Amino acid sequence: MFKKIVGLGFSSKGKNAKDVEKYIESLVYSGAWEFFVWYNPNYWSEKFGFEVSPNWRFAEHEQVTDFETLKKIVEESHRHNIEIFANLNAWYYTYETIPYIERMVNEFIEIWVDWIICWNIEILEYLKSIDYKWKINISTIMAVYNKQAIKFFIENYNINKFILSREVTLKEIEELTKEFPEMKFEVFWEWDFCRYNNWLCFAEHKYWDKDICTVVVNDLIIKKRFKPDFKDIILDDNLSNQEKIEKLNDKYISDFDKINEILWKIELWFLTNKDLVNDLLKIIIKNKDNPDLYFDALLTLDNKHNKNILVYLRAIKILLKNTNLEKITKDILLDLEQELNSSFKTYIEYNKKKIEDIWWEPKLKALQLASFYSRSDNLNLYSYLFFDKIKNINTVKFPTRWRNYSEKIKIIDEVLKKWKIDKDLLDRSISLDRAHYDLTYLFWDKLWFRKMLLNNKK
Repeated sequence: MFKKIVGLGFSSKGKNAKDVEKYIESLVYSGAWEFFVWYNPNYWSEKFGFEVSPNWRFAEHEQVTDFETLKKIVEESHRHNIEIFANLNAWYYTYETIPYIERMVNEFIEIWVDWIICWNIEILEYLKSIDYKWKINISTIMAVYNKQAIKFFIENYNINKFILSREVTLKEIEELTKEFPEMKFEVFWEWDFCRYNNWLCFAEHKYWDKDICTVVVNDLIIKKRFKPDFKDIILDDNLSNQEKIEKLNDKYISDFDKINEILWKIELWFLTNKDLVNDLLKIIIKNKDNPDLYFDALLTLDNKHNKNILVYLRAIKILLKNTNLEKITKDILLDLEQELNSSFKTYIEYNKKKIEDIWWEPKLKALQLASFYSRSDNLNLYSYLFFDKIKNINTVKFPTRWRNYSEKIKIIDEVLKKWKIDKDLLDRSISLDRAHYDLTYLFWDKLWFRKMLLNNKK
């Protein structure tokens, strides 16, 4: 089972003061196995402030701001036989800031900080020049995406572990960890739909609107793509204004809208148009592995998501009336129809039970909101099972938003020990928001959610 690490950033004095001994002890008893710390001492903050940070944190309360507190944190961690490492992973360093980083490194050595997490080649060279004996981890900011990069660092520096970037897909994670079975890796699971390295892109992030920088998605399907050559299109004298408008057109029609439009035409013409039937079949088959293809009990029946599922099911039923279907295609459609009918039945039973159990409407709404905010916690339990199978992944990082830290790691512990997810941890309101867009690789079969729910075994 992989380690559970906790980031520390606080002061032992002033408005953000914590009792270091009690705080560290509570985290240890909650199940923490390692600590990492952000350090912004006064000799840095007095010159550069907190906006220019040595460690990718920009607020005072997120960082340890004095050497005495840092030393106390290290001593308390070691008292519990827990290793601690310090982050040197700012977005950039300059020749003016490097001497301050070197000073920090020597402070880390003085108080026996166990590791340094690093992203900068010059810092790696400095550590090499002083024959640094402690552990070095390659930061996610280094953007290690392939085996060539990993090989370079292994050959040139004494590396303890690679922390893969947030945007690396599950398939890439699996390939890299298999390529270097003796090397340790750390991965992030929950993140915010950004394919650019650590959100260093050109757009504002609003995951509730499902923005992926220059790409916008709907139900994890790309619906509008930025055109990097838009200036060339505008200035191209060989194109008419109408042609330019067509090239720049970002109008999007979802597959479900296309299905609805085709259904209207088919029902009007009574299945006489073969092209329409073939177009409908292509869209249905294309979406058969859509991981969001189930009725969502958190939503009403007339919600767009659930209406889309009904449209999809109606299309399948119409296609099954077509006697010219190949057997393999018909079997796929029958299987889909059965799964969707079953999903819809679960949806009805779930809502009926909730209404019967919780007759007071405000209480029902409160319960649904609570489920909404914890849904990604539940969903991502599946991903921890996946990562647990890869033995050289020894750490999986996750945020603790919306859920008590102790409760969350306790749930993950239970799941990994049993290697199954108990039904009391599941809720039909689980959604794919904030989960990895590459889930279709991990859960490759259609309607994986329902199959996992039914099988609930390794």
